[in-house]
Amino acid sequence: MIPNVLAWNIRGLTLENRLAETRCVGPGFDEVRLAAAITVLLHHAHGSIYDAKADILFAFSGGFLHFGLLAVLVFFSISGFLVAPGLARSGKVIDYAVSRALRIFPALVVVVILTMILLGPILTTRSLPRYFSDSGLLLYAKNILTLTDDFLPGVQLPDGHPAIVNGALWTLHFEVLSYVALAVMSVVGILARPRLVLVVFLAAYIVYVANGIFPAFAERLPGRFVTFISLFVYFASGVVLSTFRRTIPYSAALAGSAFLVLLASLAYGAGIVAAPLCLPYLVVFAGLSNLPGRSFVRRDLSYGVYLIHAAVLCCLSIMYPGIHSWELVALMALIVTLFLSYASSLLVEQPALSTKKSVANWIGRALRRRPDLDPPMAGGAMQAITEHIALDEMASPVRSAGQGRGDWSREVTS
Repeated sequence: MIPNVLAWNIRGLTLENRLAETRCVGPGFDEVRLAAAITVLLHHAHGSIYDAKADILFAFSGGFLHFGLLAVLVFFSISGFLVAPGLARSGKVIDYAVSRALRIFPALVVVVILTMILLGPILTTRSLPRYFSDSGLLLYAKNILTLTDDFLPGVQLPDGHPAIVNGALWTLHFEVLSYVALAVMSVVGILARPRLVLVVFLAAYIVYVANGIFPAFAERLPGRFVTFISLFVYFASGVVLSTFRRTIPYSAALAGSAFLVLLASLAYGAGIVAAPLCLPYLVVFAGLSNLPGRSFVRRDLSYGVYLIHAAVLCCLSIMYPGIHSWELVALMALIVTLFLSYASSLLVEQPALSTKKSVANWIGRALRRRPDLDPPMAGGAMQAITEHIALDEMASPVRSAGQGRGDWSREVTS
């Protein structure tokens, strides 16, 4: 029997057909997410010893892509594909905003606070009174709102330079913005019109490619916007795949072709043109396939790994400066990070997600009690709420307590 992941599209399956065939379960998404999170860890472990960009992919792609960025783009592609259908079908922006907020912020808040009150005091070169009275400590708390601040008072590398405590958190801000953009698309009716969804993607794609090909064009735009577009285009590509899932083939032949095109484009300096078109399809194809390791991945640890690993690596760099093997650093960090990620999933993420329906209902009742909010105004209020609280899943899609592995039927209504 040919494994599903290698099966050719002999029966003319579409992405929608594949979802139905697997009873609305994306059997490979957990493995893809965890692999992406571990890839980020390995990339940062390598960067703790050598230049972070000195990897094979960075050299092969002519400086366009390294493994850490590749993993981030995988997360954005998955998020767009899994999150969009439920919002498009229900139009319930409140439920959507609550689900996104509960997926991102509880674990983020815990990680940031524990880093400030436990890890910082252990690593700082200052006395505890000076550490806790330093204004830099409050600045680090901005990470709770996805407003990145990298440094804690007195936390230094062995060479005396300030240590970047958790450099991986920067992407969360742009994932939040991607979720907000999707909510706006729903409120104004774009998400319900497939052609308009395609127009949004094409607009982002054109700006993204123009930024890469014409540096003078990118220099005229705000730096944060340029970074946002460079990530949102992959999120939007995932949204397009979910929107047109009834017509897009689920095909190993197409996936193989996409891989070859992506590989050739990276080798010949055209990665910026091909990557947003090819990579999201490869990610979705893998997520809908039966991948090796399903029996091993029992719980989605990817978000915890992403949130925690950089702080663990920072701690190892400061406490064990004599280690010069990035492989050993990576192994030590992986063991500690997986343990802490499991605790985060069990004690923080899963309990928080189990409250999403009750929280959404409470917010809905509160809005309905406002006599000054007619339906259009309520929609505007919800947009404001979304802008304030919405960002997976890293990287990653919502997984409620007790939910099956990559359960599409629950994802799309979350």
